[in-house]
Amino acid sequence: MADKHVDPKEVPQLSTNNKLGCVLDIFHSTGEIFDGGQTFLAWFHLDICASQFQQNLYYPFASLGDWGIANFLLTSRLSMRAIDKFLSLCLTNSLPLSFSTAKELCSHAEMLPSRPHWNARVVPTTHPMESPITLYYCDLLDCVESLFNHPLFMQLMDYSPFCLFTTAEHIARVFMEWMSSDGAWDLQLKFPEGSMLCSIILSSDKTHITNMCGRKVSHPLLISLTNIHMDIRNKGS
Repeated sequence: MADKHVDPKEVPQLSTNNKLGCVLDIFHSTGEIFDGGQTFLAWFHLDICASQFQQNLYYPFASLGDWGIANFLLTSRLSMRAIDKFLSLCLTNSLPLSFSTAKELCSHAEMLPSRPHWNARVVPTTHPMESPITLYYCDLLDCVESLFNHPLFMQLMDYSPFCLFTTAEHIARVFMEWMSSDGAWDLQLKFPEGSMLCSIILSSDKTHITNMCGRKVSHPLLISLTNIHMDIRNKGS
């Protein structure tokens, strides 16, 4: 937070009328664009299987139907054994699928363009453990970059602090996203011209991995951005 609150009217800004008839004052000279970055599509075209994608849009899967079944199984809570049982059914065997086992399905999924990459390291402990504690993690900056250049969020992110008023007289103010807060506006004043605020949200929740084999659990640290509109980032899926 800033040491001293500054009235938005004292900062160069751009005033516009939004679709609701409100007056929108946007913090001027933020979010300068620099060359040299790579978008999600650029990563996609640089993938080692890019030539295969040109011939088959659903590669490494055979068709849209093949990908539909794969996507359903990959996003379900079925175990590897349950997926193998499903794929061994006579009706399933009659389908033109490019995989016949859960292992083949996972190997296909691993060929898809993936960002960011997972890393792993064993965490040393001062006391003996039944099994080593392994930390699986992704690079924080890679995660933030992945969120920023994801095409689904292109029209659902705020890049500059703003003040929303119901009338041109700037009497009644509307607070909605984090970028509409006084904290975002005051914080932006501390940074050089052309800078952009990137506020990171971290959350964690205990997750059971196995119930029948040692009751293993994980404590995933989830990351999001306040730049993403609240109704999108607060969705459960």
